[in-house]
Amino acid sequence: MGRKLRVCYVLAYYSPDYIRTLTLVTALKMVQGVELFQARNTTPGAWRYVQTLGRLLYIRLRYNPDCYILGFRGHDIFWPVRIMAWGKILIFDELMSPSDAIINEGKRSRKGTWGGRLIFLYEKLILHVADLILTDTVSHKSFLMRFFSLSEEKVAALPVAADEELFFPAVQIPRGKVPGKFFNLLFYGSFLPLHGIEVILDAASLLCEEPIRFTMIGGARRDEQRLREKINRLGLDNVRYLRWVDFTDLPELIAECDLGLGGPFADTAQARRIVTGKTFQFLAMAKPVVVGRTDESHGFVDKVNALMVSRGDARELVDAVMWAFHHREELISIGVRGRRLYDEQFSLAVLEKRLREVLRRIISSRQRNNIIDI
Repeated sequence: MGRKLRVCYVLAYYSPDYIRTLTLVTALKMVQGVELFQARNTTPGAWRYVQTLGRLLYIRLRYNPDCYILGFRGHDIFWPVRIMAWGKILIFDELMSPSDAIINEGKRSRKGTWGGRLIFLYEKLILHVADLILTDTVSHKSFLMRFFSLSEEKVAALPVAADEELFFPAVQIPRGKVPGKFFNLLFYGSFLPLHGIEVILDAASLLCEEPIRFTMIGGARRDEQRLREKINRLGLDNVRYLRWVDFTDLPELIAECDLGLGGPFADTAQARRIVTGKTFQFLAMAKPVVVGRTDESHGFVDKVNALMVSRGDARELVDAVMWAFHHREELISIGVRGRRLYDEQFSLAVLEKRLREVLRRIISSRQRNNIIDI
């Protein structure tokens, strides 16, 4: 019998505990036959590159891993990692494409301009040099294949999942707190264009006369002033905005709300291809959630395991919220079926199974017979 497969997870991201990292590392630990090493930063500043590459060099010299996985937004350190991992398998997590975000989503550049063209060519070279590309959905996989001329075998779709030690149905509303007279909605995130913040605020404006309250959390500092200005301009007394809450406090906020806003709600190309991380977290807690329709069904069925709306349509979001408000007794069963969908399609167990299949396939293709079957 051969030895275990040595895998090194590499990350130099300003948010070292980003959910994609947490779930991938957890799934790797679950895979039998894998010995996991981590070259991850612990600080968010520029020092993170020194931390990560220093640890990577030590791991390469001391343990000589068979396979390296470069985590989310690793474009900036791809080439040093490729050099240190020379002769070994390098898997790249393309959860988000910078070219797509800048050229197609942000509209700050175009593929035909020098800036847009250079970004596109740089990213395309990375994806072709890596041995395997990871992404989150089949729709995203199809986009990457088409946009960057990649073969189907080069890209694998793995769900993001949720931190199941934090997000689980057993979380209850804290003792002493009872549902009030308001119907409470919760949204949190980084306020990317695909999230459709404007759609949510327009829906809040249309619902301002109803006993319905929105809590919105997150965004960059540059988003805070713009959001507060719009809330004040529209006179949205039904919207509460919080700049930041600790990640570990989210389960309590989810437990207290009546309905989660998972989205994505914007009518953009990227929004058609993803399931948001917050959607997985709402589902994992058996909390009913509103999701935007995407190119894949992902098993979502309207008013069965989620509420579904067309992207970019504030009026349809209003209709879904009002239906939920008038059918509170049905929301519990929708949440329970949502958790069932999570277990079947998006859970850590599903992620571990698919990750094991990916590793087995790429190792088999390299004919590494001295490594045990995983």
